[in-house]
Amino acid sequence: MTSLEAHLETGYARCAAVAREHGTTYYWGARLLPRAERRHVFAVYTLARLADDIVDLAGPDPGPGTGASLDAFEARFREAVATDASPDPVLAAVARTARERRIPDECFTRFFTAMRTDLTRRTYETWEDLLGYMDGSAAVIGEMMLPVLHPLAEARAPARALGLAFQLTNFLRDVGEDLDRGRVYLPQEDLRHFGADPWQRTADEPWRAVMAFQVERARRLYREADEGLALLPPASRRCVATARVLYARILERVEAAGYDVFSARARVPTPAKARLAARMVLSRDPVRLVARDRAARRPDLGWVADDPVVLVDDAGAPTGSAAKSAVHHDDSPLHLGFSCYVLDAEGRLLVTTRAASKPSFPGVETNTVCGHPRPGEPLEDAVRRRARDELGLELTHVRLVLPGFRYRARMAGVVEHEVCPVLVARAAGPARPDPTEVDEVRWVPWAAFAADVRAGRRAVSPWCAEQVPLLDALGEDPRSWPVADPAELPAAARVGDPVGAG
Repeated sequence: MTSLEAHLETGYARCAAVAREHGTTYYWGARLLPRAERRHVFAVYTLARLADDIVDLAGPDPGPGTGASLDAFEARFREAVATDASPDPVLAAVARTARERRIPDECFTRFFTAMRTDLTRRTYETWEDLLGYMDGSAAVIGEMMLPVLHPLAEARAPARALGLAFQLTNFLRDVGEDLDRGRVYLPQEDLRHFGADPWQRTADEPWRAVMAFQVERARRLYREADEGLALLPPASRRCVATARVLYARILERVEAAGYDVFSARARVPTPAKARLAARMVLSRDPVRLVARDRAARRPDLGWVADDPVVLVDDAGAPTGSAAKSAVHHDDSPLHLGFSCYVLDAEGRLLVTTRAASKPSFPGVETNTVCGHPRPGEPLEDAVRRRARDELGLELTHVRLVLPGFRYRARMAGVVEHEVCPVLVARAAGPARPDPTEVDEVRWVPWAAFAADVRAGRRAVSPWCAEQVPLLDALGEDPRSWPVADPAELPAAARVGDPVGAG
């Protein structure tokens, strides 16, 4: 063995030791790979670990010296890649992996950019903001592993999803440790929505609610990642499947602790990891083992009808369609909906209580009827259809009043995210509600309903709470609210005759 070979062997051995000590889930998964590939997994993990430690070990106030240390570490790594040599055996091994496996340089650029973000940023306002950070801190790690694991070309998206799932699992497990560093990775808008405050370090009801929401978000990412397992060769499939199941089981430990991530760190015991690795080795098809994992099971949301909904871009233009059950989850894409307020001859509003069995906002009081136009269905036709289906109610005098309304609302496991024109209509007869859709109906004077909602005396659906002040501003009598111009509707809703003469 030459001195260079001995130097690299030392470096790869140290990388394996780092993974064994700090990244046991990666370690047990990589153990199922042939040695030639295994060492590259350990090398990529070690690069990420060493850079992360520079930032994390500096505590809540890293100071300029930490940034300088990170810059120096990156410079040493890049020099090692450029020269295929380094006096540090670990960096020599990592650089050899980067060169031998031709990991794109832009992956390392995105990774070090994310590491520098931790020097200055303490919170993230939205899930989208957090995803921007996680692209470089997590998704890119999945991309770095692709040249090591030899998948088919279509595996990039699942690999990114797995990196995101691992990272979000870490965030949920390590809330207490991250607080010690002055950081909160859970999106601020989610914390506000559920009324949760991690700085209280108490697993109270609001904290459990926001954590349950995030756990389901992580499980969705694992399910997206599972689609890539079949694209991997057998050894790589066993490796990734093992790491994926072990990481997902951390979520079960978090749940079992009542989401108390402040008192102790959720861990999967080493014997359990070893047993799973052994099962993966003996299994004919590790994908079957993954399919039985809790994170692989899609929640049965129980949609009464699984009609297609229209997906839209931020400007309201149609971009495609998808089944309702496929787009209503923790990160629902923007899509087309509607809300309708049905009146009687005296101007009273028909208020409904959503069925307790509904997957989205069950048992919540709201306006008369909501729904989604089908692809190619005029808006008024969709409103009339849903009124008949939910309430056995025929409508007259259907009018458009708020053409540009949109909203985003969260509950456990589901986000409603809609461009949602608002209409008003007249009831042509009595309501005969479908019990799978509506628990209760009642006629309420508009003025009293609006006043109670605006004063916070009446708890209604999030979209209704936002719509009522806008509608109240149109006038005291809802029968005389002005008709809006259909040309102001989002493009996706301007299908056929979107709102006729009524």
